[in-house]
Amino acid sequence: MTRPNDDDVEEKPLDPAVARVQQRLRAMMLIAGATLGIGLLAVLFAIAFRVSHLDRGSSGAPYQSVIEIASKGTIVSTSLDGDRVAFLIEGPDGRIVEVHDMRSGELVARSVLITK
Repeated sequence: MTRPNDDDVEEKPLDPAVARVQQRLRAMMLIAGATLGIGLLAVLFAIAFRVSHLDRGSSGAPYQSVIEIASKGTIVSTSLDGDRVAFLIEGPDGRIVEVHDMRSGELVARSVLITK
């Protein structure tokens, strides 16, 4: 046993230049750790904000609208596609297809079907 235990060896005092470098390194590590912590908190808050402000879509209150059919006649069939509804109308001018936006009730498209 020619090597003494590491606990038994007394450390020599550091050179003042090395002590200043060590002190600066500690300060820089503290700043880097604080920056990392603030960045992680910002990301977590952003995720929590986005989750809490999600568009509720179907879980919210149902919307209501009044749709005024522009063509005279009888509605033969309806068809839904997202927020739009199409009406097939049998009228004096023949068959007419009207597409309305369900949220606003506005007429989006109108097509008259003509047979030859």
